[in-house]
Amino acid sequence: MKKLIGLFLLVALSACSHKPYVLIQDVTVFDGESLHENVNFVFLDSVIIGISPKKKRYSGAQIIDGKGMTIIPPLINAHVHVREGENLKAALQHGVFALMDMFSTDNRANALRQFNDSLSYARFYSSNVGATVPGGHGTQFRVSIPTIDDDLSAKQFVNDRIAAGADYIKLTQEHSMEKLSPQQLGDIVQAAHQQDKKVVGHISTLSDALDLANHQVDGLAHIWYRQGAIADASALISFRNNHLFIIPTLSVIQKVIESAAQNGYADRYLSFPQVQAEVRKAYTAGIPILAGTDAPNYQLNYTTQLYEELILLKACGIPDLAVLKAATTNIYQQFALPDFGLLHPNSMANFILVPGKPHEDISDLKVRMRVWKRGVEVLGS
Repeated sequence: MKKLIGLFLLVALSACSHKPYVLIQDVTVFDGESLHENVNFVFLDSVIIGISPKKKRYSGAQIIDGKGMTIIPPLINAHVHVREGENLKAALQHGVFALMDMFSTDNRANALRQFNDSLSYARFYSSNVGATVPGGHGTQFRVSIPTIDDDLSAKQFVNDRIAAGADYIKLTQEHSMEKLSPQQLGDIVQAAHQQDKKVVGHISTLSDALDLANHQVDGLAHIWYRQGAIADASALISFRNNHLFIIPTLSVIQKVIESAAQNGYADRYLSFPQVQAEVRKAYTAGIPILAGTDAPNYQLNYTTQLYEELILLKACGIPDLAVLKAATTNIYQQFALPDFGLLHPNSMANFILVPGKPHEDISDLKVRMRVWKRGVEVLGS
């Protein structure tokens, strides 16, 4: 009997230890904050074991030559509208580990959350339905959604969204449509913050951006881009002092401005170089910049468009390393995401291996990458 038990244990231990260490040699690692050059990056199963210049030997390790390559943390797109599960699958294959949905129906959002435990899909976060009023932004799509009115208070709206699974609250203040009142804005933010939920506000004008900042909204979905929306020093100080972050969504704003020019109403908006200058001013003022595209508007995709968004941010005059943070750690931190963080020993082996040095040239992301989720390599882009 003892021999049988011993044999069983031996077989069980062998089964548990069949996976080898994976050692990526002589690679540069951007851990989300700092650079580590010419190091060995080691992981076993789903856990990072070490990031070290020491040439420790790992018996039977699978070795990958990382020379001339860089490991970066998971990319995230901080502003999209997800339509179906395949959007999440395609995103992960291009190194985009999460999509932050900024307005959906409760039913669709909860259906998409079912993919969150899958190894093959990007994680889905959502505000569910955005907070708006009758005739406000979001009502024009002819989809039945709850709106804040005499029959539904702002507080109840927030409570309903959180009960439905919302990860944060989205509200809309669109210049050309009906808007939330100051009382409703205050009630939304207060109700959300009481339950530790961030609030992100859709804007297109500088005046609405300042109003939301004064109401303690946590972040702006879009940079201001309407004609005349030029921020002065006092506006930037207000944003910074109110700890506001901005998701500029340059990809979609560029399309809006191009479409306006083609259709004869370019005078409604800033020029695109002016918008880029506003982003540069916000970054220089110390306001956190987060990368988001607003896909699928204007047929923007959920995959490579994020790389193009980062290139647009770089063209604003933001350094490559800061641009890389805009798609990684800035988002983790501003949204307090428990599923993402710095790469370090004992953290989950979620990372991307990129030929080149995207921290020095962000366009290197467009080169074919390899992607690991929970220590398993998924199909790269």
